[in-house]
Amino acid sequence: MILFSIDAYSSIWFWSLLIIAWLISIDKFSVHSHYKWISASNSGAPQQKEMLISFYLKMDNLGKYKNNNLTLFPICFISFFLVNWTFVAFFYSVEFLQAAFLLFWPFIVCFILRLCLGQSIGSIEEVTFKDVFIKVKLFRRVAIIIAIVSLLSSITWGSYFNLKTIFF
Repeated sequence: MILFSIDAYSSIWFWSLLIIAWLISIDKFSVHSHYKWISASNSGAPQQKEMLISFYLKMDNLGKYKNNNLTLFPICFISFFLVNWTFVAFFYSVEFLQAAFLLFWPFIVCFILRLCLGQSIGSIEEVTFKDVFIKVKLFRRVAIIIAIVSLLSSITWGSYFNLKTIFF
C-alpha cells in the first residue's frame, strides 16, 4: 500500500481525511457539539439559558455576514475559480483536483446552511431553548444528509475513475 500519493482515490489518506473532516464539521455545525445540546436539553432552565447565551455569542461572529451584500467582483471571481477548477479536474481527469472538489463543495453548502440557521433564529429575548434546539437539530440533520450524499458521490466517482483508468 502506498501511504503518500497524489492519486487521491486510491489513497487511504484521502478517505480518512474526508471522513474526519465531515465528522468534525457535522459535530461543530451547530456551534456547540451535539452532546452539549442534549445535556442542556436534559438539564434545567439555568443550563439551557447559559447554552442559549453561548450560542448567540458564537453566532454573532457569523452575523456580521448577515446583512452584507456580495459585490459583483467577488461573485465573478469565485464563480470563475470554481468553474475552472471543475473543468480542469473533470475534463482533464486530474484525480487530485477531482477529489479536492468532491471534498470541498459540501462545505460551501454547509456554510450557507449555517448562515441560514443564524438568520432563521430571532433574538435571544424572543425565542425559547426548545425552539432553538429544534432548528439546530433540523439543520444538523440536513448537514448529515449532505455528508452522506458527498461521501456516496465521492465513493461512486472514485470507483468509476479507478475502473476507467484500469481498463482504458
